[in-house]
Amino acid sequence: DISETIEEPLKRADMAMYQAKSAGRNTVRFFDPKMQAEVNARISLENALREALAQNQFVLAYQAQVRQGTEVSGAEVLVRWKHPQRGMVSPAEFIPLAEETGLILSIGEWALAQSVRQAHEWHQKHPEFKKIAINVSGVQIMKSKFADTVYGILMESECDPSIIELEITESTLMQHTQHVVDTFNQLKL
Repeated sequence: DISETIEEPLKRADMAMYQAKSAGRNTVRFFDPKMQAEVNARISLENALREALAQNQFVLAYQAQVRQGTEVSGAEVLVRWKHPQRGMVSPAEFIPLAEETGLILSIGEWALAQSVRQAHEWHQKHPEFKKIAINVSGVQIMKSKFADTVYGILMESECDPSIIELEITESTLMQHTQHVVDTFNQLKL
């Protein structure tokens, strides 16, 4: 295409280079139009994710934890994205990108605050409600003020900390063992 500037082939070469780097050492990648489509899809999803935060499109789903067959003793919190056109977007699609871009910090803090408030309300009305399990991203744990954030949310909600269970992935624990241990030691009451 005669109207193409020199920047276009250079952008394509950059894309191929980054693909090769992410694939490991001693490898070669050639530009493929699918690479451009993947980059465009990622940018589109990231923009939609930012919009979702601004427009409060995230919702929490609670999965009951049952004891002795029928007695609900707690719940696990699941973050869901209710997109206005696409409907419910799978966490497998948006959580990795949210972690990569740092947007998980805002999403996670919102989810934590909402979950703790809900746990407090349920525990007040139903003392048999013993815990709420909240998944926490490794990115959140690595944030230097995570313990302070948790304490602030607990104080604001007046929630009994003993009903809050924070869950992290094994990979986070394995990759950042000392930081995770230090953070959870700060959270001990």
